[in-house]
Parts: sequence; structure tokens; C-alpha cells
Amino acid sequence: MSEVILHHYQLSPYSEKTRLALGLKGQSWRSVEIPVWTPRPKLTPMTGGYRRTPILQIGAEFYCDTLLILQVIEKLGGPTALYPNGQEGLAKIFGWWIEKGSFLNAVCLTIGNMGGKIPQELVDERRPLFRVNLDPDVLLPKRAIYLQRLNAHLAWLAEVLADGRKFVLGNDPSAADLSVYHPIWFARQNGGPEIAKLIAFADIVDPWYARVAALGHGRHTDMTPDEAIEVARGHQPSEPDSWSSEAQNVGIRRGDWVSVTPDDYGNPVHGNILAWTQDEIVIRHEDPSVGKVNLHFPRVGFDAAPVQKPA
Repeated sequence: MSEVILHHYQLSPYSEKTRLALGLKGQSWRSVEIPVWTPRPKLTPMTGGYRRTPILQIGAEFYCDTLLILQVIEKLGGPTALYPNGQEGLAKIFGWWIEKGSFLNAVCLTIGNMGGKIPQELVDERRPLFRVNLDPDVLLPKRAIYLQRLNAHLAWLAEVLADGRKFVLGNDPSAADLSVYHPIWFARQNGGPEIAKLIAFADIVDPWYARVAALGHGRHTDMTPDEAIEVARGHQPSEPDSWSSEAQNVGIRRGDWVSVTPDDYGNPVHGNILAWTQDEIVIRHEDPSVGKVNLHFPRVGFDAAPVQKPA
């Protein structure tokens, strides 16, 4: 089994979700620190310019989006299940709901309180990606809107936890907890005491929050970007060929040159499509400095479409 390599940066909330997943599973992993904003000259050749964080690398396989990354981590084994038997669907559905409902509101609430602390380069780089102006001076006057949106979803979380259960699905942590945790973590880490006090239901949420934080990040050691590139170059990508007739129904055939794009915010990446299943899309990417690699995306949250290959 090749080493598990996480390309991330410390303040990324979705990276924190993944780090906790590795901790929950008791996994050893290698840490590659990437720039907070583009350009990312070492990462881009490996991932075709995919801009979301984090990315999980195993050999020449690159897994994009935590919805898929956590499923890959689950398959690595470990003492605790990210997707408990019989509750896999619930964990995925709960995670999808809470992230979609709370993440961007938590980010906007928090950054609005960070005037003078956010580099202008980050604001400019994220504006077209998020389709929201992340200038703190623009977000601060809208604090009441973002706060009420976030707290409305946390009210449902409080209802779930009100019966005294330790975690969202019962007595054991799961992927559902990590999905709820990371937007709150981002707000508490970066918004300061003022934002922490505005987040509702502390009497119920705080004990649960502490239990999730205690999962830790597992055992990890640093790796340089150049070392990660050499790992990719030193492995042959797999040749997945699982294929659903659904893909053909939307006009895609195996080997087609396609774009794969997040359906909410983000940029497209391109490659020859190798696999299409109910959970995953896999495309082949090639770069002179890296060689051939596979890029894996979840089906939920991403759109694939045939496009003209550049000459």
C-alpha cells in the first residue's frame, strides 16, 4: 500500500475535516503544505488545476472533495467506522445537508470579523471561485444575515444531540460529526471570542464539539511537494473500467475528453474519462513533469460533460 499523502493547509476547514477522519481511523499519513491561494506551481501539474482543498494522494491516484476522500479513508481500515454499518446513507446525507447549509455562511460570518487580517490576494482569488465578495468590509454589514442562517441549522443539530447522545449518529463518531464540526471550527478558530459567543446552543453543542476535537489528527510526518511529485511519477495509475449506462445516456462514453466541474463553486478540470459509477467519476490527467495520474471525483456535487479536446 502506497503512503497516504494529504495536500492541505492548516486553516482550511475541509482539510480539518479530513485530518480528523485520519485521526478517527488511526491512520499514519504524510503532510504536504500547499499555498493558501493560487498559484500552486507544484500541485497544479498533479491535479490539472483543481483548486479546492484538500486533495488526498495515494501513489498516482488523486482524490478530490471530502465527500469522496472520506470514503477512501474508510477503506484504509481502522478501529472505528466513518460510515457505521447500516447508517452509511444517513452519514452521507447528513453531511451533505449540514455542509451545504452552514459552510459558506460560517465563512462569511467569520471573515466579516477579520478586517485587517485577510490578505487582499486571498479575497481576490476566492471572489470568482465562491461568487461572493469576501472583503471583510462588505461582509461585516451582513453579519446578522449570516448569523441567523448558521444558527438556524445549528438548531437542528441541537435537536439531534438533545437526547444526550455523544455523537450525531449515536455513541460513536462518524463522518456526519466531521461534516458538522468543521464550519464551526473555522468560525471559532478565526472569528475570535466575539463570533464564538454569537454561535447559538453552546450548552448542547460545546460538549459534542470537544469530543470531536479530541479525535486528533493521527500520526503524520511532513513531505515536500517535490517528494509528492516523485511518488506520483514512480507509480502507474490504475485502469478503472467500471461503467454505468447512465453515462452513455447523458452523452459520455469511456475515453471521451470531458470537463468535471463542481456544481456550486469551483473550476473545471479536464481529462479522458475512465470510469463512471454511482459514487465516482475518474479521469486521466497527464503532465510532462508528473506523468500520467488519475483524478477521482464524487458523483454528487460534480458535473461531467464532453468537451472539445484542445489541439
